[in-house]
Amino acid sequence: MADYKFLEEAIQKVMAYYSIPGCALAIIDKGKINYLQFGYSNIDEKAPFTVDTISGIGSCTKSMTAFLAARLAEKGFLDIDTPVVSYLPGFQMWDKVASASVTIRDMLCHRTGLGGHDGAWPDNGITRIDFLERLRYLEPNMPFRTLAQYSNVMYAAVGGIMEAVTGKKWEKLMQEEIFAPLGMTRTFCLMADAEKEKDCALPYWWNQGLRAVPRWNIDMAGPCGSVMSTAKDMAKWLLLHINNGIWHGNQMLSAASFQDQHRPQIMMDYPHVQGGCSLGYGLGWRVLDYHGHVVQQHTGKIEGYSAFQFYLPENGSGAVFLQNLHAPDNPFIFTVQGLLLDYFLGRDAEDWVSIYTEKREHAPEDMYHHLEFNLMLPKAVAGTTTSHELAAYVGKYHHPAYGTFQICLENGRLWLHEREVRYRPMTHFHYDTFKVEHIKEDTDQYTVPLIFYTDAKTQSVGGFTIQMEPKVKEIEFRKIYS
Repeated sequence: MADYKFLEEAIQKVMAYYSIPGCALAIIDKGKINYLQFGYSNIDEKAPFTVDTISGIGSCTKSMTAFLAARLAEKGFLDIDTPVVSYLPGFQMWDKVASASVTIRDMLCHRTGLGGHDGAWPDNGITRIDFLERLRYLEPNMPFRTLAQYSNVMYAAVGGIMEAVTGKKWEKLMQEEIFAPLGMTRTFCLMADAEKEKDCALPYWWNQGLRAVPRWNIDMAGPCGSVMSTAKDMAKWLLLHINNGIWHGNQMLSAASFQDQHRPQIMMDYPHVQGGCSLGYGLGWRVLDYHGHVVQQHTGKIEGYSAFQFYLPENGSGAVFLQNLHAPDNPFIFTVQGLLLDYFLGRDAEDWVSIYTEKREHAPEDMYHHLEFNLMLPKAVAGTTTSHELAAYVGKYHHPAYGTFQICLENGRLWLHEREVRYRPMTHFHYDTFKVEHIKEDTDQYTVPLIFYTDAKTQSVGGFTIQMEPKVKEIEFRKIYS
């Protein structure tokens, strides 16, 4: 095993600085796999976080979904460059141009014109094919094919398309086409399958101290980020890419398809290690220039977990690491990546620990809350009241893309159930506007205004508008009357 003492010391310092509970790494050094492991998968039980610990890989899943799409294309089930509507009749998006022209390639490289809408996809009450019907009700914020905008929605949709054309569930396709051939025996698409295994890491947030959080089940939208895996299994996945899509002599993807997946498709800037330069987004991979060397990489985070995968195509080296802290994850990720890139390339190492810890003893509290946003007006109108009694606002409210939300009255206040994300606190702001806290938009959390309106005919509560996607106008939910 190579001597990674320089790396171990740095990892321990940065883990302590950010209070990261546990971490495991697989380092592929010129084709040879080495492992490092640190800390705990469960703090209370003092269970170690090992290379066999199952942890969330978040959006690193996207590289797998894109690889699967390419595999299915080569088998003739779909075509990533043919408009989806040509082989999936009835497929429709918001605008006519996108409806007629959008391809799987457009979806995989985030150029459909749809920005965010991350409140729309975590809905286990529908199937992935059902989800395709909702796309026509999601308003874009940019013209089709004009700008890269990161979209979990589109990756969830690709999963639905794959199911529609094959008749198989996305998780079964992943098992058959990727996990089984690579021997990834501790890698799962569905949360229940991962949770029943021994040594599944607990996810953690920091809020005035470390706090375990419930695992977030996003099975329906799995193609964008639900995979749970281990450092040992992810080493196999990374080694497949380092070997140009070849596994034990088996060409799992043609050379042309493999190169296409890793070629920048559209310009996209994204957070990256200092000294790097974004070259654009491929198909499930972010392509970086680091001092003249191409790096293939992708981050991943999901409710208390984060992960990172990267490799240097030119010299057969790379790494993947998993950790069970939600945010901030980039400073830790880029510290480790910077050290490894300099090591792999024979460069004099930067002082990466100092760069990403600012030479303090512990990260300041505000660093843990950079994914929290407040969209409320700075000041309420004083002396106003609601137009109805609180009980009148109770009920179910529906939007054709976001599904059904529910408002309940308990302990003298209103609460919003964002589908399975329950008990978002509502506080009266002014008139019929309420402040709603902890609205989930993927890994971000928003405090937003929810504004009720009265039906002109019945004079009862008719619905509400809420800023679910900051890039477009408010989303209108209409009250469902039983």
